[in-house]
Amino acid sequence: MMVSFVDQKELQNDKDVLSAHAQWEIDYWHQRASRVESNNRADLIGTRKDVKVTEIRVYNDKGAQLSSCLIGLAAKDGVFALSVSPAKKDIDPLVKELVSSFKLVPRTLDAEETKRLSSEAKAQR
Repeated sequence: MMVSFVDQKELQNDKDVLSAHAQWEIDYWHQRASRVESNNRADLIGTRKDVKVTEIRVYNDKGAQLSSCLIGLAAKDGVFALSVSPAKKDIDPLVKELVSSFKLVPRTLDAEETKRLSSEAKAQR
């Protein structure tokens, strides 16, 4: 899994930062691969409006394929981006679990609060 943050300025201050970020990633791979396919996976986000999951398949000129799920989590000033590449075919349950566990907190947490929030998230599953 890879995690990064993309500042809204990188996305030309687009109002829909999640879609803009997904398109930015797809455009990046179009410049480097022979073929790129993508699929919006709204079925993995539940009712959340602050998350977008995009399945991306990248092919080289010999037909080899790399698949990954790009998870975008909207923040006040950009997008937290997680990319999960499956070691095995079905990663949908993992992606659903990750998405349901996201909670942005606009302040630094101490160890006790982190532990409490983690316990609450586990109890909600």
